[in-house]
Amino acid sequence: MRITNVAANNWRNFKSINVPMGNRLFVVGPNAAGKSNLLDLFRFLGDVASTGGGLASAIESRRGLSMVRSLFARNYRQGRLIIDIHLADGEDTWRYRLAVKGEGSGRNRPVVAEELVEHNGEILVQRPDKFDEEDPERLTQTHLEQIAANQPFRSVAEYFAKVRYFHLVPQVIRDPARAGIAASDPFGGDFIAQMNAVPMRTRQAWLRRMEKALKAAVPEFESLTIDVDSSGRPHLAAGYRNWRSSPARHTEVEFSDGTLRLIGLLWTIVSTPSNGGVLLLEEPELSLNAAIVRALPTVLAMVQRDRELQVVLTTHAPELLDDEGVSAEEVLVLEVTTDGTVPTLLADDDRVRGEVEADLPKSDIVQGLIAPQDLSGLVEIGGRRR
Repeated sequence: MRITNVAANNWRNFKSINVPMGNRLFVVGPNAAGKSNLLDLFRFLGDVASTGGGLASAIESRRGLSMVRSLFARNYRQGRLIIDIHLADGEDTWRYRLAVKGEGSGRNRPVVAEELVEHNGEILVQRPDKFDEEDPERLTQTHLEQIAANQPFRSVAEYFAKVRYFHLVPQVIRDPARAGIAASDPFGGDFIAQMNAVPMRTRQAWLRRMEKALKAAVPEFESLTIDVDSSGRPHLAAGYRNWRSSPARHTEVEFSDGTLRLIGLLWTIVSTPSNGGVLLLEEPELSLNAAIVRALPTVLAMVQRDRELQVVLTTHAPELLDDEGVSAEEVLVLEVTTDGTVPTLLADDDRVRGEVEADLPKSDIVQGLIAPQDLSGLVEIGGRRR
């Protein structure tokens, strides 16, 4: 299964989104354009569909419906948050549409304004239905999150639940005070604990694969293991070659930011299940050497070759965009306007069609679209105070 089109209204920075999706999508744009918020659209669906999740939890974890709904919404689409996803599974097609509004009478809980499921054009679910009218409390939950209700389209729910997000923060991984506080913390609070929780034989096999990659990318790198201290807390332990007969041993506290980010990215790759899902990468180039960044599109293509995996990543790195395997149909450009952020595939932008057809570097084309036009105010901050 894979997503073929993503549409949404009134989601965070975006008044309207309608984007076709292939196996990869490289999302670019200026700061605060909504790159992270676009990734969060997929995470939101995953949170609704996942075990222990649900609509109320997904909205609450984002600090309420008012924080999720676009400031540009006003009365557009009646101010409702709408997500409309098209999927394909072999010859089968699926559609899942969800509209959310605030409950009236001062309670303002998020409730289902519309939920639609189609399979090969046939409607399987259309809400609100007569049961919702008899018991409006049902509208506080989607059918997507309910095992008893999603049986006819459970493959869709399971696909959304497989969304994975990578944006490890090295300082969070190193800080013992945060370890284990949040389960599945996307920023790394329990990252090493998650690694240690994998069955030993599988974990060792994955670590051996990572060792080979790390030896190629990190000078003098020798080995990678997970050690558990006397308090039961797991640590990453790496050996580095030196003039002594035995390798120098470092833990995550001594690792560089780049090494920690690379270990996290490699673990995310090797642990990706064969039945895939959607992998979200938030600026994977951070703290990495440019040569490693240039290799990432090839690494991802290799991963996708034997897995049903879609990758959506945000980036500011020209090394990623200029890879010869990245096409203009895979680059989504976000531009900030007075009516919200507008996403456009680079291949569909008439302003740069000639440059794309001339095969100019995609990073240069994108930069011309998203770079701030006047940075004099930024430069002047370093001037003498008057």
